[in-house]
Amino acid sequence: MADRVSEQTILEKAFDPIYNVIRTSPYGSSGDNLQRALSNTLQIYAVSSGGYDYFCFAAPGTALATAKWQVIQLDGSGNLMYADANANFDNVATDPTLLNYAYS
Repeated sequence: MADRVSEQTILEKAFDPIYNVIRTSPYGSSGDNLQRALSNTLQIYAVSSGGYDYFCFAAPGTALATAKWQVIQLDGSGNLMYADANANFDNVATDPTLLNYAYS
């Protein structure tokens, strides 16, 4: 059997004649499911520790131990860093304080 498709982002484009612009709708795929990636459809898990706030985003129903989370670290000055220095949905959220963060 062929390997499963790797996680990827798919972008839908459409022309909006009212505003005269091209609008996009992002989709995310884990290789098993395709889901529109809108902020109001994401599950959010938040943790505060050691002067940092951690925000974890995933599709609704995703278990914290599943590596399908986007994790962001925010410090008291408003500096934002991503786990693994990218915005991919490929981290676990069981303890976001243990992940490695850098600017993307």
